[in-house]
Amino acid sequence: MDERYYKIVEDGYILAIGTGGGGIEITEEEYNEIMAVIQNKAPWEDNTDYRLKEDYTWEEYERPPVDTTDEDIPTEEALSILTGGEI
Repeated sequence: MDERYYKIVEDGYILAIGTGGGGIEITEEEYNEIMAVIQNKAPWEDNTDYRLKEDYTWEEYERPPVDTTDEDIPTEEALSILTGGEI
């Protein structure tokens, strides 16, 4: 049985590609074209990233700020959270 390829498109942007069920069915050739474009995407910067448009071009957009003020919690508290309080 041949593999089914698909893409998920929303508002003119390709959000995902894959194999199996779901999305809009595409050919293996189109899947490979999109995959090549994705693999050659420029890296994101501190404030910008890129969205893949349906015409296989990248559109730069401003990324929302990332909260880098994570607070470390004590190891025992983390373990308690992960184990549901039972150690």
